[in-house]
Amino acid sequence: MTVARATSEQPPVRGVFDCDEAHRSPLRSDYERIFNIGLVVLDTNVLLNLYRSNESTRRDTLAALTRLRERLWIPHQVLTEFWRNRESPTVRHHHATKANEAGATLDKAVKAARTAVAAWLTAVQLKDNEEVVKRTDRDLTELEEAAGSLKEFIQAQAVSDALRDTATTHTDPVLKALEPLLHGRVGEPLSSDEYDKAVKEAQERADEGIPPGHEDFRTKEPELAAGDYLVWLQLMTEARHRGCDVLLVTGDVKKDWWTNRGYDIPPRPRAELLRELREHAGVKLYMLTPSELLRWAKELLELNVDEGSVRDLQQLGEVSTDEDSEDGAWTTESLSEFMDELMRRYPSRVKAIVAAAANGGFVDRETVYQLAGYDETRRLRGFTQPIGTLSRDLQATGVLTGREPFLLTTVYGHATDPSWAKGFRIPSGVIPLLRSKYEGGDLWQVRDSGEARSEAFEKG
Repeated sequence: MTVARATSEQPPVRGVFDCDEAHRSPLRSDYERIFNIGLVVLDTNVLLNLYRSNESTRRDTLAALTRLRERLWIPHQVLTEFWRNRESPTVRHHHATKANEAGATLDKAVKAARTAVAAWLTAVQLKDNEEVVKRTDRDLTELEEAAGSLKEFIQAQAVSDALRDTATTHTDPVLKALEPLLHGRVGEPLSSDEYDKAVKEAQERADEGIPPGHEDFRTKEPELAAGDYLVWLQLMTEARHRGCDVLLVTGDVKKDWWTNRGYDIPPRPRAELLRELREHAGVKLYMLTPSELLRWAKELLELNVDEGSVRDLQQLGEVSTDEDSEDGAWTTESLSEFMDELMRRYPSRVKAIVAAAANGGFVDRETVYQLAGYDETRRLRGFTQPIGTLSRDLQATGVLTGREPFLLTTVYGHATDPSWAKGFRIPSGVIPLLRSKYEGGDLWQVRDSGEARSEAFEKG
């Protein structure tokens, strides 16, 4: 008979929350602790919303941030993105931009109504009936006048709501409020080598679906798409340095930050993020949207927060969600116009994109050098940037929605040096569109490249 030996090593005592996928709903005491001794990290959209908000919401937000001043910190990437986006029409001129969009939609509605009525008159053989035509013209004129009156009201409201004196930095009221608030509370930038490494890591994580930020690689150039990961990386570094729990305040409600929200379930961070911060810094992660921060500030900091300010920030969040939806896709028309303009500006990029389409969606580094006529001393860093530049230009003119998948993505891991690009990949959905436009032409050349076939198969 064998007798089991006693051992001093006992298995850990586990409970229902001892699981990487588990999430304990935050308590009032958790937020109270962070407001007192934690780290409150602001994402870029929190700062930019100060321009988009009305006066009451801006005042309440700044009051809450002022009370939390000693706890505030922003990654340097947030500062970079703030200045990059501050001049955007959708930020500093938010109210005017939205008014113009509403006016354009009203104009389209009136035009569509006239077209619909004209088609109806023709279809039912009434276009020569003087009485019917007179009646429809009268009503359409009234409709056009009503739309014009509504446009005037919307424009006047935009002028009333607009934030003034933002043209110069020394008069901008948002900057005047943020400078003393964030002075000494901004992280250090990454070095050039650290930055290149982080962008490469962000793309590798995106390929594997690791949050945060992997959703952005669908529609943005790599250096812009890597922004969320750069914020996350700098946040983790600061959390490890300070050794305290973190509250991230962000208006980004995409699924690569948050676990899916149920109608009666409070929002919570992705389990992968909770786990990664715990493993990297030994601390806990909490997340709130800007509107939720105002609610907690009202309760814990005893601030007189207007409920309208909370609704205003919720609405700004809902708009951001709509803009980040996955419904966007390239069409024959939008892709054709994009490629034609890209050929006028950067023909080497067109050659690379078409070569990728002709070879299963991937074009290798050596082929790009050959097509572009580059000598071996030239680096490929920044090769995809013109794609992003043109995308933004065509979004401004309405050709693109801004939700189209990014056309040319860098694939790292060259055999000579893993930090080099081994080639570039295009979205599989655009291959048929490019085939119909270019197959049979000089640019459409199928190459015997085992690596290209392998890459296309892997990404299948």
